[in-house]
Amino acid sequence: MQFLNFHNNTFSKNNSFKTRRLKLLICSSLLVSAFTTIGYRTVSLASIDNNKTTQISIKHINSKNLEHTLRGNIFDRNNNLLATTVNVSSLNINPQEVLNINETIFKLKKVFPELNREKLLQKLNSNKKHVNLLREISPKDHVSLLKLGIEALKIENSNKRIYPNHTLASHVLGSTDIDGKGIAGIEKSFNKKLNDGHDISITIHSGIQHITKTLLSEQIKKFKAEGGAGIVMDAKNGEIYALVSLPDYNANNYNKTLDKKLFNKATKGTYELGSTLKLITAAVALESDLINENEVFDVSSPLRISSKTISDYHPLNYSINIPEVVVHSSNIGSAKIAEKFGPSTQLKYLKYLGLMNKLSLELPELGRPQVRTDKKLLTTMTISYGHGIAITPTHLASATATIVNDGIKVDPTLLISKSSKINNRIFSNKTSETMRSIMRLVVSNKNGTAKQAEASGYLVGGKTGTAEKVNPEGGYYKKQNIVALTSAFPMNNPKFIITVMIDNPKGKRRTAGWVVAPVVNKIVTRIAPILSIKPQNKSSINFSKNLLKYKIRGKDKGANL
Repeated sequence: MQFLNFHNNTFSKNNSFKTRRLKLLICSSLLVSAFTTIGYRTVSLASIDNNKTTQISIKHINSKNLEHTLRGNIFDRNNNLLATTVNVSSLNINPQEVLNINETIFKLKKVFPELNREKLLQKLNSNKKHVNLLREISPKDHVSLLKLGIEALKIENSNKRIYPNHTLASHVLGSTDIDGKGIAGIEKSFNKKLNDGHDISITIHSGIQHITKTLLSEQIKKFKAEGGAGIVMDAKNGEIYALVSLPDYNANNYNKTLDKKLFNKATKGTYELGSTLKLITAAVALESDLINENEVFDVSSPLRISSKTISDYHPLNYSINIPEVVVHSSNIGSAKIAEKFGPSTQLKYLKYLGLMNKLSLELPELGRPQVRTDKKLLTTMTISYGHGIAITPTHLASATATIVNDGIKVDPTLLISKSSKINNRIFSNKTSETMRSIMRLVVSNKNGTAKQAEASGYLVGGKTGTAEKVNPEGGYYKKQNIVALTSAFPMNNPKFIITVMIDNPKGKRRTAGWVVAPVVNKIVTRIAPILSIKPQNKSSINFSKNLLKYKIRGKDKGANL
């Protein structure tokens, strides 16, 4: 019996030993397999070609079929990506778990040589348990850190809003804060929709935006100006193809940008835009039926009203009609026209045109016009030629579109029209037709102030404005100007509005005709082919139909064209 018990105990021990041995072999095999897999993945990651990774990332970003687990994307009218959100890795460390500070710094600088040793030393000696070393690291850097085996590191993922085109349309797009909330531009206006993961397509045409910005920037640099604004807008439905404010900024660096660059001169800044307002004065006069288009006004001598003397830059010694007042840009003529229809009619049409309120544009950065409403005769007269009224360049573009669009109100928009909106009629078809003819003559006639805006075959029309810059402390700067040109083309069937403003150009010739008109010429020539607008020649049936019906006299009133 004792022998039997001994035998059974021996058998049980052997069996237990074999079981433990088998378990050990299985665990060892699994452990080896796991380390082999990890090693293979590490080597694979380390061998990824950086250029290929970048290409894959760019391809992913440019795809419109992005997953909407992140903030929605912003696209231009041609589905080009303007803003998106990507997942990035940040590098953090727990100083309490660092075993050897000097060795850790050595390894970190091996991967990131730009890191400052003194700052690293300060961070690693911190009593905190979580310290950020870098906001963003690349996948390649991540692999390098794994290979070095630095203890206490923590790689954390977060979302980052990026703007692939950097400065392009930055004032339109705006930006988000560190938590991904919209704080400016479209990002702020449509924050909820974007936060819910919905994409937004806006009316901006990236190509036309780039062209407008480039040409405006070149002219600002040439005349050493402080900045400027440019708008290209559909004359029928108000869709904005380009909205430029200079200086601009890199939307990826919004929080590091000076306030001066963040200011939107196109929609937020209000300026006295001078004689461009004579278009409105002429249109109101024609619409009021109080003044006949052939009625003449004596502009041969300065006009004295109260303590103010109204004079012309190029005096004429004879009486002129409404078309001649606009083409010659006569302050005296414009003042006398406004006197005839009066302050109530003037203010009524300014309100109809939206020039007394903020724009109904999809941006938070909107300026409120400043208009004198005391109804004094002097105020009525000066407003007629652009003094005593400050509006944004986009307000001016809107009013110009209304004038040339058969008198139907045009509201600027950054959203692509889904349905045809019926707007109010401000001016009659007849008034609009007459104004198109007058605007064309401002560019095509030898006495016009915008001759340099002429773009062969495209029938450009418009109105220049040169005004002394307002001094915030009161009065005006005598040697600083705001120069502007608002225009449309082709004038026989206006399709697009181009409004350009330049702030304080330097030099002897600082007028709108000299500074801004050439910019409009270049913009028209560059964007017309993109917009499928073909140049017309003089043999075309509609080339000059109803556009050259007025004769404009020069300094010698016998000189007619």
